[in-house]
Amino acid sequence: MTGQPGAGDWRPAVPPARSPLLAAAPWIAAVVLAPPLAGGLVGAVAAAPLSAWRLLAAEPGIGRSILTSVLVAVAATLISAALAGAIAALVAARPGRAGATERLALVLVAAPHAAVAVGLAFLIAPTGLLFRLAGDWVYTRADGRALPPDLPLPGDAWGLSLIAGLVVKEMPFLLALTIAAQERVGARAALDRARSLGWPAASAWWRVVAPQIWPLLRLPVAAVAVYGLGTVDMALVLGPSLPPVLAVRSLSLLFDPDPARAAAGAAAALLQLVLAVGVILAGLCIERLVRCGGADRLTVRPRRPLAPFASRLAAGLGLLVLVMAVLAVVTLVFWAGAAVWRFPDPLPAGWSTARLTGMAAGLAPAAGASALYALLPVIIAVPLALLLLEGRASRPAASRPANDAGDALIYLPLLLPPAAFLAGLQGPVLRLGLDGTGLALVWCHLATVFPYVFLALRESYRRTDPRPRRLARSLGRSGFGAWAAVMLPLTARPLAVAAAIGFSAGVAQYLPAVMIGGGRIPLLATEAVAAAAGLDRRAAAAAALLLALLPAAGFLLASLIPEPAGGRRRR
Repeated sequence: MTGQPGAGDWRPAVPPARSPLLAAAPWIAAVVLAPPLAGGLVGAVAAAPLSAWRLLAAEPGIGRSILTSVLVAVAATLISAALAGAIAALVAARPGRAGATERLALVLVAAPHAAVAVGLAFLIAPTGLLFRLAGDWVYTRADGRALPPDLPLPGDAWGLSLIAGLVVKEMPFLLALTIAAQERVGARAALDRARSLGWPAASAWWRVVAPQIWPLLRLPVAAVAVYGLGTVDMALVLGPSLPPVLAVRSLSLLFDPDPARAAAGAAAALLQLVLAVGVILAGLCIERLVRCGGADRLTVRPRRPLAPFASRLAAGLGLLVLVMAVLAVVTLVFWAGAAVWRFPDPLPAGWSTARLTGMAAGLAPAAGASALYALLPVIIAVPLALLLLEGRASRPAASRPANDAGDALIYLPLLLPPAAFLAGLQGPVLRLGLDGTGLALVWCHLATVFPYVFLALRESYRRTDPRPRRLARSLGRSGFGAWAAVMLPLTARPLAVAAAIGFSAGVAQYLPAVMIGGGRIPLLATEAVAAAAGLDRRAAAAAALLLALLPAAGFLLASLIPEPAGGRRRR
């Protein structure tokens, strides 16, 4: 040892050697994750010659499909971000509510997209729960019979139902991230300083806190926009059908027996990528204009008295969205267990556990397959994320990526419409004889599951105090020994939560099962979407409810692991 150890930062004089496995972690991740993405994009470009683009341009209503897709994605993203920000501003002014709000948001995040879509469809349909509860205010009576309102819900021509579904699903996701981000930047202290200058809490949040947390939310917001452009499962349940959105149209063309039209489907998949890049670039340009306008500067007391009212109104709408998400799940429970539920009765007239048990037994193989093909990618993703984070922690601070720039490539799968690379993977997978196999499905799921797992674990590593592990290393422990003795107990709960998040993302996957699995591996997501297109609401509700229960079980198991009493610090 050289010099006297400081009271707060005691470390060995000679830092331990870096493990070759940790040094190779980025290359291991690239070998595991890059082939499906890169190979898929290259394959999609090769499968879409110029003639395919001409055929796509000649498709009837293709312009309307493109316009609807862009409008749905942009509108859903802006509404979700605005409502999440409004609720976060309300929570920041009342810190005691932050924990409960974040937990509720995380519970709703766990629900897969297909389950939320089916529940919302049953909620807002003319014979759905909302109109049943509204009573004579909405429906009319003729010849002693109740007539539901004549509304094109879900599936309206402009995609309003789809926008509502995306907001119900994505707003809790952005809300949870916003609350976590504002805790990380110390939003409470910033708000107190702004309020001392005479600013209302809501206005101060948007002017002071929002610009600080925006760099942490830029990638998630972009991911929400890209998902809105490429969603298929939600669009099949809630979106328009004549013409459908571009993602649904691409899937339909890809499975056309005519090779020319299948090539046009590959071109449509690539067009989704072009639109995604355009939307992201437009967002960056708007961000630059807002910053040039000085939106993050505090000057004198604001002269806009309507700003706090508008923020409270947006927060109220955001809370209404959370209530709708809960009601969507409740609707699934009602329809899955109802024996008789005639319109306009607000509640089922009777319950049938035998029917529900029978449907659950019929869906058991799909539930088992969904759990298996969601769990296997998590088993790979968690150790891989740990290797990357440990490798980053073992590097000198000066050589670590600044901010989140080094993570951009890891999040690339979330910034690509799934069809853009899955369309190009169909050919190689077929030539290798892997179509319809579990191996190909797990590999595709891994590309989407890994970013979520890494995102959850990265924040945990940032908050973990490194000094106990340095002490263990100085006492002669090996790198793995110090990690097992110190880091594993400190990060056991975050590891379990990250695994639950990855499991939830894997359960929700729909397109890989259809495009790579070829429909030969029945999963709950595909069963729920297929049943929603039929006439049996009970079967669709049962499949969607089981689909929602799988991630809920994962989060319940993760919550049983206690949080460590010490060893955590904020950076």
